[in-house]
Amino acid sequence: MKVFIGSVIVLLLIGAGIWLMLSPSFKKVGETASKVKENFKEENDGNDNAEKEK
Repeated sequence: MKVFIGSVIVLLLIGAGIWLMLSPSFKKVGETASKVKENFKEENDGNDNAEKEK
């Protein structure tokens, strides 16, 4: 019984992952994540340059 429940949970997780990859909302989340990543890169580059100038 435990194996059956575990298998169902794994299948649901895999199904949710596939649904996220195929859904349009995943694209929006990915675009937002890239924007945030670029902002962090710019902030880190700015901090590194400021430290090097000192």
